[in-house]
Amino acid sequence: MHWEKIRDNLLLFRDSCHVYAVRGPTGTVLVNAGTGRCADHLAEIAAGGSLTVVLTHHFRDHTDGALRLREAGAETLGPYWDQEYLIDPEQHFRERQVWNSYDNRWDRFAPVRPLPIADWLMDYEQREIAGLAWEVVPTPGATNGASSYVVELDGERLAFGGETICGSGRTGRLAPFQYNYNDLSGAVNVWHAAARIGDAAPDLILPSLGDPIDDPTSAIAALRENVARIDEINPGFRQQLIEPAEDDIEEVIPRLYRSRYASAQTHFIVGQSGKILCIDYGYTTLGHIMPGKSHLSNRRSALHGLRGLKKHTGATSIDTCLVSHFHDDHVNGIPLLQRVFGTEVWAGRQFSDLLENPTRYDRPCLWHEPIKVANHIPNGETVYWDDIAITVYPMSGHTRFATLLCLEIDGVRVAHTGDQVFFGTPDGSAFGPGAEPFTNHVYKNGLDIGCYKQSLADLRAFGPDWILTGHTIPYQTSAEWYQTIERGAIAFDEVHQVLMALGDDDIHFGAESQGGKLKPYQLHLPDGGDAQFDGWILNPFPSPQRAVIQLIGPPDWESEVVEVDLGPREQKEIRIGMKLPADVRCRRHPVGLDLVVGNRPFGQVSEALVTVGYPKF
Repeated sequence: MHWEKIRDNLLLFRDSCHVYAVRGPTGTVLVNAGTGRCADHLAEIAAGGSLTVVLTHHFRDHTDGALRLREAGAETLGPYWDQEYLIDPEQHFRERQVWNSYDNRWDRFAPVRPLPIADWLMDYEQREIAGLAWEVVPTPGATNGASSYVVELDGERLAFGGETICGSGRTGRLAPFQYNYNDLSGAVNVWHAAARIGDAAPDLILPSLGDPIDDPTSAIAALRENVARIDEINPGFRQQLIEPAEDDIEEVIPRLYRSRYASAQTHFIVGQSGKILCIDYGYTTLGHIMPGKSHLSNRRSALHGLRGLKKHTGATSIDTCLVSHFHDDHVNGIPLLQRVFGTEVWAGRQFSDLLENPTRYDRPCLWHEPIKVANHIPNGETVYWDDIAITVYPMSGHTRFATLLCLEIDGVRVAHTGDQVFFGTPDGSAFGPGAEPFTNHVYKNGLDIGCYKQSLADLRAFGPDWILTGHTIPYQTSAEWYQTIERGAIAFDEVHQVLMALGDDDIHFGAESQGGKLKPYQLHLPDGGDAQFDGWILNPFPSPQRAVIQLIGPPDWESEVVEVDLGPREQKEIRIGMKLPADVRCRRHPVGLDLVVGNRPFGQVSEALVTVGYPKF
C-alpha cells in the first residue's frame, strides 16, 4: 500500500476506508484514519509542520487508526456530535441496550478503544488547520453525528463527504440508515446532507468509500433522485423529503412569523430597526433531526427559518432569542445561533441558571451545552426589545422553570404559553369546539398545587389577542378558551388533593414529592479533591423542625453531618461536603442525600453523580 497522487498536495491511501492527505502551508491533514496503516508511509507525504487527523464520523473502520497515528505525532479532531462514541466506548457499550432492542443504529460499529481526541469540530465552524481554512458541514446520515469538511486547496474547493456520497447517485451502504427497527430515517438525513454538500459548491468530492467525484452537481442530483426511490419499498418515505429551498416561515400577523418546519415552534418578530427576535430555537421536523430518542447525536439542531427571513424581511441573521423555558427541544439550537451569529439570549431569571449551568441540575429535557444569557428578566418586569414591550410572569405546571411571555406588537397583544396550555380536540386543532383541557404537567420538572390557576389569572390580567405555544399553530383567544383552561386548572388541584395527603395537617413534600436536591447534580473532579454540594431541603411538617442531613457514598467517603432549623413547610438552602480518598477514580458514582426531619427518617431523598479522574466531555 502506498499513497496515490490526486493533486499536487492531495493524496489518497486505500485502507478500510479512504484516507486522504491534504498538504497545507504549515502541516498535513489526514481525513479519517482507517486502520492506521498509513502511519507506516508518512514519509511519502511528509511536508513538515503539524500532522492532524480529522474524522468524519465514529465508525471504527474510519477511526481506529487514530491510535497508531497518535504514536506518529498526529493530533486528532472529531465531530462534536459523535463524541459519546469516541471518548468513552466502554461507557457507551455498557449503556447500550442489547436485550429486546429495536434500535438499529450502527452505534455498535463504534470504536472499542478510546480515541485520543484533542478537540471537537462544531457545525458551521470555520477552523484553520495546517494553514488552511476548513469549513464544517453538518451531514448526518450513516451516523447522526457525521460531518463533512470543505477546504480550498490550490484554487480548488474540496469536499470530504465521508460516506454521504460514494459515487454518482450512490451512497456507501444503506444498512446504517435504518435507525429504528425497519425504517430508513437515515436516508432522509442523507438526502438533506447531500444538498448541504452541494450548497458548499465543491469542485471535487472526496468520499471515504468511493473514488473522487469530479462532477459534484450531477452526482448529488442523482443521489437525491435515487434516495427518493426508497418510497417504492417504504411507502410514505417521499413525503419526508421536504425540499430545503421551500419558504420555511409564514406570517401570523404583521411583523410576527412562525417556522413552518419547527418541531418545538419557533416564532420570529421583526423589530422596527429590521432586527430579528426569535422565541425559542430548537429542532426542526425535517428528517435530519431525530428527537425521538435520547442519544445526544439524535438531538442535533440545524439552522432554520433563515431562508424565509431573508425572503420576507431581508434579514440574514437572528439578533436576539427570547426563551420560554429550558427544555432541549426549545433551546438546543441556541448555542448554534450564538456561535454563528453572536445571538443574544434573554430569559426569565427563574430558570436562566439552568441554561447557563446545566450540569448543576437534575431536570428532564435539560440541554447539555451551557447557554450564555445576556438579560435575566425578573418576574413581573417589563423590558423592551427594539419597540416591543415584553413582560414575563412565573409559570409552573409543565415546568416550574418557565415564564409566560406577554408581548405587544403594534397594539396587538400576544402571549406565549410555552408548553403550559394545550387541549385535546376532536379534529386535532390547537383549540376548537369540544376541546378538553390537557394540563401537560411533568412532576420532575417541578410544579405546585394552584399553578394552573395562577397562569390563568395572569392570562386574564394581560388579555392576549393571540396565543403562541411551543407545539401548535397560533390561534386567537375566546371566552370558551378561558373557560376550558379554568376547568383544567380546577381539576388539576382537585385530582391531586383527593389522591394524595396534601392537607394542612398532613406530612408531605408537595405534589412534586421531592424532599431535597443537590447541586451540582454532576460533579466533575478531574484532579481529585473533596466533594462540595449546595442544594435545598424541604420540611414536610406543618410545624417547625430540626433536620439532619448527610451524604451516603462508598464506605471510605466521609460525609459532613449538618443540622438545619426549618420553619413550617420551609424550603431552605444547604451546603454539605464529603472527603474523598486521594486515590479514588470513578465515573458518575451516585451519592445520596440522607434526610432526617424531626427524628423521622426519610431516607436518601436525592442524589448527585460524582466523576473523579476522568476528562470532561
